[in-house]
Amino acid sequence: MKDSKKAFTLVELMIVIAIIGVLVGMLTPMISGAQKRALATTSKTLFSNMVSALERYQTEYGYYPGFLTARDRTNLAQENFSEGMIKALTGKNPEGGKLSQSDRREYNRKARNFLDIATSNIIKKNGKWVIVDSFGNPNIYVCVDGDNDGFIKTGFPTIADGFTVTQIKEIVPNPTAGIRAKAIIFTLKKDSRSATADFSSEDVFTW
Repeated sequence: MKDSKKAFTLVELMIVIAIIGVLVGMLTPMISGAQKRALATTSKTLFSNMVSALERYQTEYGYYPGFLTARDRTNLAQENFSEGMIKALTGKNPEGGKLSQSDRREYNRKARNFLDIATSNIIKKNGKWVIVDSFGNPNIYVCVDGDNDGFIKTGFPTIADGFTVTQIKEIVPNPTAGIRAKAIIFTLKKDSRSATADFSSEDVFTW
């Protein structure tokens, strides 16, 4: 008795492969979107913890680290600001050792620990220590309420950061009054579009 089962023809196999290709093409953006949302969530958690640590720092000392109050917006990727943030919030140097006397005077005179930053968020890049978010983005912006009136009045995102007027109204509803907060931290998607960027980034805000 002959076997009644038939093998797939070449055309049928090509059709099946084409259908699988279409399904993969449809699912890939969905998976990518979910991954981005997960990374954005963990980044926001890191930033929120940093904000809480800055608030505890201000409660302890009565002021914020000088390198943060010296400007409206501090990009931790610039100069040695990330290293300063590590020393200020952890009471240790990036390698985990004790602060020198000069570092204690400048960043954290009691060497208090206000936050434990995961080692995955501290990397050495171009010869200096930087804090990176879950996307590997070192461009983390910090604004603090230097005059202690409860508002961040400058330094927050604006149209100059690549947002539309409508988007800015959602991000900062009342730019004249500012954002009611003692400190804010955020990242900008536009930073990963620069020609020299070797990281991803998303718009993530703590408020």
